[in-house]
Amino acid sequence: MSNWHDELEFALLRFEDARIDSNYMTFVISNVLSEHGIFHQCRVGYVEDRQSGTITFPHCWIELEQGWFIDLRLRQWLGDEDEIPHGVFQLSGYPRVRYQGTALPVPRADREELDVMTDDIYSKVKLSWLAEQSSNAA
Repeated sequence: MSNWHDELEFALLRFEDARIDSNYMTFVISNVLSEHGIFHQCRVGYVEDRQSGTITFPHCWIELEQGWFIDLRLRQWLGDEDEIPHGVFQLSGYPRVRYQGTALPVPRADREELDVMTDDIYSKVKLSWLAEQSSNAA
């Protein structure tokens, strides 16, 4: 993992304790990334555990450039195992799972609304230094 992706994961893992499902988690993280000018695409669809055949649907996640993903809720449904991705990761490193989805438009929300959704975690997540380095993430 690049330093940029590692730092991004560290910052976003603060949201792990928020009591929100994947759709709201994607909404919140997308707003953080948009606020800091970090290119990303939100997706909605399903994820399949190829080993067990378990499918979680609907499920939402974020895709960054060059095959990087953000998903903080998949283990909630498919199990807390190392072979199930969590955080910021490259999907190619997780052959056990298959993501399938389409674009999910996510509107911007105001900071107060996002703080309410996340028990005030939103305002504590700072990524401004990451946005400056995003062009070096390749």
